[in-house]
Amino acid sequence: MTRGEQGMERIAIIGASGEVGFRLVQRLCSRYQVVAIVRRSGKRDFEGLGQIDVRVVADIDHIPALTAALDGCDAVVNAGYIWFAQSINEAMERCATPPRHVIFTGSTGIFTRLPSESAERKRLAEAYIRQHLSCRWTIIRPTMIYGHKDDRNISRLVRAVDRLRIFPLIGNGESLIQPVFIHDLVKAYEMALLNERCYDRSYNVAGGRPYSNRDLIRCAANSLGKKTFFIPVPAPLVGFAVRLLGSLRLSPISSEQVLRFQENKDIDLHPFIDEFKYVPRDFEHGIGELVHDMRRHGLLR
Repeated sequence: MTRGEQGMERIAIIGASGEVGFRLVQRLCSRYQVVAIVRRSGKRDFEGLGQIDVRVVADIDHIPALTAALDGCDAVVNAGYIWFAQSINEAMERCATPPRHVIFTGSTGIFTRLPSESAERKRLAEAYIRQHLSCRWTIIRPTMIYGHKDDRNISRLVRAVDRLRIFPLIGNGESLIQPVFIHDLVKAYEMALLNERCYDRSYNVAGGRPYSNRDLIRCAANSLGKKTFFIPVPAPLVGFAVRLLGSLRLSPISSEQVLRFQENKDIDLHPFIDEFKYVPRDFEHGIGELVHDMRRHGLLR
């Protein structure tokens, strides 16, 4: 397979039907020939975005299929799980014309001090990338991603704040969190892509500044035009209730999530800002866009 025609570089996006991957396709399609790699066809409508080459790879661990999808691409963005790094590397090594740069999506969750199987898998994947990858690489580690109606985190919080005037708060609510707006994250991928300054480096990407959990909820309430009152609930009591409900398969959250709620999740954003010359938006600005989108889809009262 040859490189992109008309001088345009060819970029493969693994996980192109996901929330981040699809927005990346939208952002890159005017500058590159985009190969959208999806697990199954039909989840996203790529019509109207130009000549997007959609390729179905049902299992990323199936090396022959992934090799055929990646061959001839100048770069790869893995918008899916970073723990597929070994399969992606093995596929690239088999390509007749292999990519010269790959961006992986990691997570600042690797910095947790709590026992976490997911965090450990991501740490091991990062170690593999540093030691074994056959081309130049970049790791983008986002914090909690928000900014679309199906983000499963902040969008759920917005729905809860929309319904409740009195809001339960685990502990004192002073633990820090620094979510990243999805469009700011996608911009970071674009800026790092085939950028020699970003080769063989890792970047933590977050919102412009951290917020306490209490202030984060207040920002959501303000965007909804509502006032919320808090009832602090001792963390041990919440943990007990979650374990009890979990045994009955009724708990909407896990014990690990309760512990993570009390853990500071702010990051030092200066290395990213210094390199990218770009400051992602603060949560109080991004949350307004999310609320507008959710209202447009009839998800709020």
